[in-house]
Amino acid sequence: MRIKVTLAYDGSKYCGWQIQPNGTSIQGVVEKVISEIQKVETTVEASGRTDARVHAKGQVFHFDTSLTMNTDQWTKALNAKLPDDMRVIKVEVVHDEFHSRFDAKWKNYDYYVNVGDYNPFQKDYVLQYCRKLNVELMKECAKMFVGTHDFTSFNGNSLIERPNQVRTIYDIQIEEKDDVIIFHYYGEGFLRYMVRMLTQTMIEVGKERITIEQVKKALDCPKKQSAPYNASPVGLYLVKVGYEDYGIEK
Repeated sequence: MRIKVTLAYDGSKYCGWQIQPNGTSIQGVVEKVISEIQKVETTVEASGRTDARVHAKGQVFHFDTSLTMNTDQWTKALNAKLPDDMRVIKVEVVHDEFHSRFDAKWKNYDYYVNVGDYNPFQKDYVLQYCRKLNVELMKECAKMFVGTHDFTSFNGNSLIERPNQVRTIYDIQIEEKDDVIIFHYYGEGFLRYMVRMLTQTMIEVGKERITIEQVKKALDCPKKQSAPYNASPVGLYLVKVGYEDYGIEK
């Protein structure tokens, strides 16, 4: 039987989702807990990786089991053993061919920026920029990224490991809530550091340090180091992974 799990976690103390030789990973903790419940070594497959200090409200992973436990029992068993910075949101039984990564059709990431006074209680969860930004310029810049583009200039993957760096972004919304600016990204998939690099590029536009024309040139003439901006991981959240066409589940 194949089990699909939606997991929320605070990534502050972890080296990221993927198991690393040095450091505690979220995947490592999750696999240890499931292995203890099943009494057999178990691996999980996630919808994708999150980097060190990145958070998730809706990471998805799957694993196989022969235990006769229902979804409520799995939810309770997992949450009883997981640390308090992780929480299972939902458990579902899926068909045996389901794959959390390969079946994913879109993802939603959010990025939070504080433009008000420095808040020490938010420092691991919201980027503390603490100065005003030109939000209208950032919104204008965001429109350029929507659609299908070669994002070579705006991600950390090398062209050797990922020769095809064309991706589709369905929507980018920029919301202001009091002194926090939230960037909402919806796309078919994102390359390494892509959301963070797009965000920092728009922040640079909002600072009026670079122009929209310079960003457009980096997008139209893709080249590594054309836009060498990368926001801190602390403000980034994987919010949702969609398994139906975009717009149906949104």
